[in-house]
Amino acid sequence: MDASDDQRPSRPLSVKEIDEQANDYQWNPTIPFKYWVRAAETIYLEGRSYLNEGNYANAYMLYLRHSLLVFNHLSKHPEAKLPESKAALRPLLKRMPAIIQQMEELKPHVNKAYEEWLKISAAQRDTRESKKHTSAYQKFAATDPALSWNSTSRARLLDAGQHQELAVDLAKKEIRRRDAARKATRQAGITDEEEQERRTAGLWEDWDAVSSANIAADPRLSDDQDLRRQMEAARRLAGPGVDYGGRDERAHDRHGSRSDTHPQTYHYPSISKSTPLQYDPHSFEVSREPSRVPPPRPSKESIPQPQSYLYDSQPPAVPRKELTQPPPYPALSNEPYPPDLPELPPKTVDAPAKKERLTFKPAAYLENGKPIRPVFLPDRLRRTFLDIASDNTRRGLEMCGILCGTLVNNALFISCLLIPEQKCTSDTCETENETAMLDFCIDQDLLMLGWIHTHPTQTCFMSSRDLHTQAGYQVMMPESIAIVCAPRHTPSWGIFRLTDPPGLPHVLHCNHTDTFHQHSIDNIYTDAGNPPGHVYETSSLEFSVRDLRPPNNPSKQR
Repeated sequence: MDASDDQRPSRPLSVKEIDEQANDYQWNPTIPFKYWVRAAETIYLEGRSYLNEGNYANAYMLYLRHSLLVFNHLSKHPEAKLPESKAALRPLLKRMPAIIQQMEELKPHVNKAYEEWLKISAAQRDTRESKKHTSAYQKFAATDPALSWNSTSRARLLDAGQHQELAVDLAKKEIRRRDAARKATRQAGITDEEEQERRTAGLWEDWDAVSSANIAADPRLSDDQDLRRQMEAARRLAGPGVDYGGRDERAHDRHGSRSDTHPQTYHYPSISKSTPLQYDPHSFEVSREPSRVPPPRPSKESIPQPQSYLYDSQPPAVPRKELTQPPPYPALSNEPYPPDLPELPPKTVDAPAKKERLTFKPAAYLENGKPIRPVFLPDRLRRTFLDIASDNTRRGLEMCGILCGTLVNNALFISCLLIPEQKCTSDTCETENETAMLDFCIDQDLLMLGWIHTHPTQTCFMSSRDLHTQAGYQVMMPESIAIVCAPRHTPSWGIFRLTDPPGLPHVLHCNHTDTFHQHSIDNIYTDAGNPPGHVYETSSLEFSVRDLRPPNNPSKQR
């Protein structure tokens, strides 16, 4: 492992810096409501994964971003008043009290890491360090909460591209652990809500009690009143310093412009300290903190020999079989050792080596310099999807699937191909029944990392419709990818993402309403496969397939 690979986390971000990053996203009400709900769920699940790994700074940032998106924007979306939108928004609002409390518990950890770093840096600062050149990696790492130094959960940074087998092995082990924990929780009869209640010190019970009492008192309450009541209750639980509903919307662009209105203080909470990932030293070559080196043993020459042997020129005779008197040894006594005999050092028992948390560095950087995490893609997934879509392909109909996966050690692993209910035509495929998709992902703790679709008659490229669909994924998760399969053409497939800039901001601000239209810029999307992108194909990663289409769906008839 070269020196460049063995790097430590960068300076931790302050709460103010994390707040600025949480607000740094582009809200566009023309993106369909369902994509924003997906984004909100993905952000929440990302935050929970980072929390479980002990990465408090990134968990705090993602929970805050989730809260801002839900409170400030989703309820104001043009489609928010539709019945299906209200149904999708209600569980997000119901979860907000628990998230707010978790943020309040995380904030002291974030502050502590930042303050301890300042103390350590001040003590170690010298002229040589102050003149040291800052690398491009260090410059970008200083703005990435996932790479922040943490005094309570130290991490070692590795390059995922140079350690692909290790990354996949760790992911498989962690996915199995999470599956086992989830099954054990369900077998014990503990619901997700009950598990959340135990972690939030009773706030969830208060929330449900208030909600149930209000509904029982006035069953005629409309959906609008119910949603407003939930938002007001969440604001009260957030504390007087947080006014989510009263702030102006923040318009963002790729030049970082934002409204000047900014919350000055937050009252965010503290969860019980999570256990960092543990690694088996016999299974993976993971460097750990060096154990204390035992003191040297006294040299053999300094140990006095028995007197009967010191001056004999001949070796002692071979003893006879019968018992004889042994040669005389110095008599044992309580007298102290001779002064020339060194004292044996006290026997010490080394403490077990502290297991080190691993964090994988960004695999690439966007055109604006922001880091994007590595994504691992099973190389057999594409062929499996084409087999499922083969009937549609023969009939000249498109088909799509959702790439779902897991976050482990700051890397994303696609572990499930989700086939949603969908409406397919020769040029489009539109997902339906979003609730079923979200419920499945929440139930399985899966993130939506992108999508895959076929071009049965066209070449391998991103159409204008594809670009707008991809923007809905990528606006909140820059690592999101689009896989295009064109089995009748060469090249027959590609892995893409929007450039940022110019692609993502251009598509987000595109006002064309017709399905297919021209865009006025070039370089609107790029290859995401490695090299030079952030997606690594691997034959070692397993994946499952979940088909949500009803049996009578034409696209499911084989």
